[in-house]
Amino acid sequence: MLIFVYRIISNLFLIPIFLFFISRFILGKETLKSILQKFTIYNSPKFHASNKKIVWVNAVSIGEAKVGVLIAELLKEKHKSLHVILSTSTITSFKILRKYQKKFTIIYAPIDISLIIQRFIKKWRPSLALFVESEIWPSTFSILKSNSIKLKIINARLSRQSYENWKKVSFFSSELFRHVDQCIVQDRNSEIRFKDLGVKRITKVPNLKYLQKRPKINRKDFKELSLKFKNKFVVTIFSTHHDEEFFFIECFKKLKKQIHNLIFIIIPRHIERTEKIESLFKNKKIKYSIRSNKNNFVKDSDFFLVDTFGELPLFFKLSKIAIVGGSFVKKGGQNPIEVSFFDCPVLCGPHMYNFSEIVAEIKKNKAGIVVQNKNELEEKILFLKENASERIKLSKKFSKLCEGKQKESKQLIKRIFESLYD
Repeated sequence: MLIFVYRIISNLFLIPIFLFFISRFILGKETLKSILQKFTIYNSPKFHASNKKIVWVNAVSIGEAKVGVLIAELLKEKHKSLHVILSTSTITSFKILRKYQKKFTIIYAPIDISLIIQRFIKKWRPSLALFVESEIWPSTFSILKSNSIKLKIINARLSRQSYENWKKVSFFSSELFRHVDQCIVQDRNSEIRFKDLGVKRITKVPNLKYLQKRPKINRKDFKELSLKFKNKFVVTIFSTHHDEEFFFIECFKKLKKQIHNLIFIIIPRHIERTEKIESLFKNKKIKYSIRSNKNNFVKDSDFFLVDTFGELPLFFKLSKIAIVGGSFVKKGGQNPIEVSFFDCPVLCGPHMYNFSEIVAEIKKNKAGIVVQNKNELEEKILFLKENASERIKLSKKFSKLCEGKQKESKQLIKRIFESLYD
């Protein structure tokens, strides 16, 4: 009943939200295509005439989108007659997904407003909806249920903060989570939290990101950047959040006194923060170059700011050390698994609570380094600079750890995907 009321109220916000998205378009944060598709305004799909079963896989941001592709590919392997709609919410992740357009239908996800979701369901008519990781949409969940469309959350993760927020509105969430037919969770904490919120069917598997394939590197770009970073000790800090760049500037200034050829590569979690990071560099009188300006590389740069999409593997390959962003501020960290394909050790800060099981495995297998503060980070970077053999040992241990997890999960994942329609 409460969710039905929520659906009615959500419709009242249709026009204000549309105007909000128009303002985002003016600011360059949306495109005409993203707005139209988020409000379910586009041409009818050509494949409807084929009468194929349609599965909707929803993956919001970059990390989730990569998992979404894995899920879509696993589904197609098992059920060749399926057609997969793969939706995402950000311009960044949409650009990354575009290369899969020949395999799947790639669209922007609809906004969680009742009228929009009803239009979406009527247009696409999926027989199954798979949401990746931590997306909880009340109107969508309710409308899927009322249309007898099964809903499953894949690689599900629920942070402590999100769990506590849902518990505060248990009068609402107890009804909402009953709409979820199955949660395939990636860690024990999420298993406990989803169960407490009312999900009846829960299966725990290793993080699906362990199954990702070795990413390809653009050889031309690698060769060009290798020349630019020649004789440099390269440290890549990926998926940084607000306030972390200041932390790493202070860290760099101290390290530079002892590592004269040091360069930090900063890859922000949200690319739209690029201008603010540049302003910070200028304010702190930091010599830097920016990735998109390939013809203006500053030879004695201290920082290299990456403002492009989908190039993490390239910079991991160039690096001596990879540092996990979001772990030095209270953001819960980011997933480090992709680093395992490259010969650089992983370092992370104290705030990796969103990936506690991965960090526990890293600690258990001595496959990376977890530091508690700036002083420890500086000490470990200095240590690894002077000990190449230790860098190699750590990176090999992390690769072995991830390979083992991949083998462990393949058979279990296969069995689960065979029963997704159950």
